[in-house]
Amino acid sequence: MSLREEKKAATRRAISEAAAALLLEEGEDAATVARVSERAGVSARTFHNYFADIDEALVEFLRKVFATIADQIDAMPTEISSAEVMEAIIIDALNEDGFDLYSASTLVLLGDRARQEAKTPPTEEAMNELAAPLVASLRRRTPGATRFDAEVLLSAYGMAGATAVKAYLALPQPRDPEDGRALVRRAFEVLRDMR
Repeated sequence: MSLREEKKAATRRAISEAAAALLLEEGEDAATVARVSERAGVSARTFHNYFADIDEALVEFLRKVFATIADQIDAMPTEISSAEVMEAIIIDALNEDGFDLYSASTLVLLGDRARQEAKTPPTEEAMNELAAPLVASLRRRTPGATRFDAEVLLSAYGMAGATAVKAYLALPQPRDPEDGRALVRRAFEVLRDMR
């Protein structure tokens, strides 16, 4: 990749990260082109050179989050089940400052906000394309799993993680990340215990 291409990729990443961070921190009203541009250190014109609108910047960010989580899944020891892998990834995302930006927890929070607040929410087809790296990772980890099987697993793990993260965020401040980790462990325990 040339220096110019690297700079363009860095600018694109900075804009999409700024959009996601503002949406997570302050909500939809804060995620304006002007505020996102300011936070990314670019002009509004530069923003529009890369993205048509905030929703497009968020989709770009989500694409990177899905790919990052897929890489995390692939990096985990093969003897660990897919449920244990997803549980560990969600637990590892909880830290003293909240959540890592490129994490399963962020994915849960942004996914909710994107569905509720986006002017043009991603289509089912777009979401399937974004989730493709995760589905492929789960299929590699789960011998014999079909695409359908991996999608079911991803949905179940996603709901378990989302329920735990939302319960954690509903706790009064200051929140202890260990309480969040306990909620994630409990959510996955419920999944394993259901028959």
